[in-house]
Amino acid sequence: MAGKIYPLHCGLKIKYMRKKLLWALLPLVTVACAKPTGFNYEGVKNFKVISFGLKETIVGADVEFFNPNKFPVSMKDGSVDVYVNNNYFGKSILDSTLKVPGKSDFLLPVTLKVDMNGTVMSLIQTLTSGQDSVLIKLDGKTKVGRGGIFVNYPIRYQGMQKIRF
Repeated sequence: MAGKIYPLHCGLKIKYMRKKLLWALLPLVTVACAKPTGFNYEGVKNFKVISFGLKETIVGADVEFFNPNKFPVSMKDGSVDVYVNNNYFGKSILDSTLKVPGKSDFLLPVTLKVDMNGTVMSLIQTLTSGQDSVLIKLDGKTKVGRGGIFVNYPIRYQGMQKIRF
C-alpha cells in the first residue's frame, strides 16, 4: 500500500494562508508593542543629607513621577545631572531596574554625590536667607521599556522647587 500523495498546490495554499495570517496579526502586534511614553515629573520629597563631608556630600531624596502609560514599564540605566540655580550641583545614577505600574504615581529613591564647592555655599546662603525655593534643572537620560525591549528616553525638567530639611 502506498502512502497518500498530496497535490503540489496544497503546500502553496498553506504558505499563502500563513502569510495572510501574519499580515492580519501585524496590527495587533504593533499595538501590543506600543512605544512607552516618558514619565511626568511631580516633585521631590523626603530630602535628606546622608553623609556630610568637606569635599563631597551625599544627599538623598525621593523623586515623584507619574507613569501616563496604561501598561506597566521598566526603567533602567538612568543618569541625570542636577543643576540648582543654574549651577552644577551633582550627578545621580540609577544602576538597577525599577518596575513601574501603569497609570500611577511612583517614588524613585535617588542619591546624589555633591561636590562641595561654591555652588553648595550659594545654595546654603539662599536657604538661610529665608528663601525656601530654588530653581531645579534636570538633564539626563534613561531607558524605558517592557518585554525586554527598551528605548532611550531623555530626562529634561526645569522649575522652582521648595526645599525642606
